[in-house]
Amino acid sequence: MRTLTIFLGMFLGAALVSGLLTYPVWSMLPSFLDVPIHRVMNRMGLLLLAIATIWYLRRHGLTNKLALGYSIPPRQFVRQMLLGFVAGLILIVPLVAVLLGLELRTWSPKLLDNAAPELFAAKLMASALLTGCAVAFIEETFCRGALYAAIQRESGLAVAAVLSTVLYAATHFLGAEHKLPNDDYTYVSGLQIAAKLFERFTHPSDFVDAFLALAAFGALLVLVRLRTGAIAMCVGIHAGAVTIITAIRRSTIVNSEHSLSWLAGNYDGVVGLLACVWIGTVTFVYWRWTRPDREPQPVIVSAPAN
Repeated sequence: MRTLTIFLGMFLGAALVSGLLTYPVWSMLPSFLDVPIHRVMNRMGLLLLAIATIWYLRRHGLTNKLALGYSIPPRQFVRQMLLGFVAGLILIVPLVAVLLGLELRTWSPKLLDNAAPELFAAKLMASALLTGCAVAFIEETFCRGALYAAIQRESGLAVAAVLSTVLYAATHFLGAEHKLPNDDYTYVSGLQIAAKLFERFTHPSDFVDAFLALAAFGALLVLVRLRTGAIAMCVGIHAGAVTIITAIRRSTIVNSEHSLSWLAGNYDGVVGLLACVWIGTVTFVYWRWTRPDREPQPVIVSAPAN
């Protein structure tokens, strides 16, 4: 638990420092960029957290490839990642098909009324793919790589699997927008945004279905790391899943008047109770019917940085 506490402390520290720096940085941005101030705060917080994480890993000798999940040869890594990407598509496409089939989501007018729908769809998919790959590499390197390895060294495989999964799911509900006229922002605006990071957790019933769905997905990814000994397939599965989810979010709208809308949930209209049942079932089947390719390896600690 000490390692998890340190990571949470780094997160809170990054939020505080980025809150203090948000207004000065935002005010120096060119006006034509029109970047929302909460986005500046979020990006700065992620950057500071990344710097703090790298420092922690170097200090504790956890920057080696085995600890971070990159220990397999490059060609094998790419092969597993591509296989995982296909698996991620196969995982999410049936869920999306049911959502569309039940009309819990309907096609967006932006797509239907577009003069060149094929070109619009191609651009949308390219953008979704870039988003999926970026999110997958960042989150897998942190959650199934750095965080998992650090907790495993301290508390063992089971604790590392559970805590990294819970934290992965919980981080999706952090953050809040801060909507004011630009002239009303002050030096405390960043701190106000930081104070709202945990606002959603005051009403957990609003997102419990999405939390459980994300936890099931996180558990699946942890199992994949254990089975394969690396995060390559985790990255691929994550990228494939996020690509489809991003594309469907941008090309369809939620049918909130549908009598079964509660199946899609109110988090994003995709990751809800239906997703929880489906992904949970796939995760259970994968756990029940697969075996590790190799025995779990202990975390190798390299020479700590001075």
